Amino acid sequence: MTQSIATGVIGLGALGRPIAELLLKAGHGVAVYDLRSEPAAALKQLGAAACASPAEVAQQSDLIISLVSDEAQTNDIVFGADGMLNHFRRRAVLAVGSTLGPAPVKHIAAELAKHGVKVLDIPISGGILAAREGTLSLMVGGSEQTLARALPVLRVFANQITRTGEVGAGQAAKLAHQLVFGLNVMALLEGLSLGIAGGVEPDVMKNVLKQGLANSTVLQVWHDLGPRWKGMLQPTASGVTPPNLRKDLHLVLEFARELGVELPLVTEASHTADSGNAVGHDDPRT
Repeated sequence: MTQSIATGVIGLGALGRPIAELLLKAGHGVAVYDLRSEPAAALKQLGAAACASPAEVAQQSDLIISLVSDEAQTNDIVFGADGMLNHFRRRAVLAVGSTLGPAPVKHIAAELAKHGVKVLDIPISGGILAAREGTLSLMVGGSEQTLARALPVLRVFANQITRTGEVGAGQAAKLAHQLVFGLNVMALLEGLSLGIAGGVEPDVMKNVLKQGLANSTVLQVWHDLGPRWKGMLQPTASGVTPPNLRKDLHLVLEFARELGVELPLVTEASHTADSGNAVGHDDPRT
């Protein structure tokens, strides 16, 4: 059996909770924290240490996996009043799994280096089903040595781990991935809508797509995850953080502007999604 590594998981949402469960089953010591008490309490029943703050997680962990929603939350758990900054163990590693863009992760890495803490940039792909099955894909930015230290933990929940370069490169790869993914979701909805309007039954249209060059992983898992992705294209109230799909498209465009890269397709897609005008469906009743 692989030697147990004291691991922290902060952010127990759609990915964090199943990841923590897999780590517990694999025999790793796991300390957890979330703003909500319910997921931490449930994991405590499975053997996790439910912590009262990110600082407490850092005190108990050699490797901390951060899976909170966005840059603001990430900065809070690291630098906030109850954050980890002054509580890391010696030679600790922070693995940032949230999709933030390269600049925020590079900033965190630079600040934590002053405290002897290493950072891995590990944005995740695969979704809820892969998280439950331990088959997530990681795009890793960071040194080979730091990645080697973290691999016994990362391999518990990911079966595809690709080092893309130094810290920030994982985020760059993830944003490129999300560009293609977001366009795929929107194109699939519009294609299904067109075929259905033309008299093709929804299941027949999906089979046609699966049998041709339009096939994709998005289409293969559509039955389970399609409704969730469709929901992310619905309009949200002003001032409310948009769902992940739309948030990531915003990050894609921000990164492209920093690099001077023109992305006309995703620019239009992001504007369409934000306006609430994203169209298409996979069922004539929706």
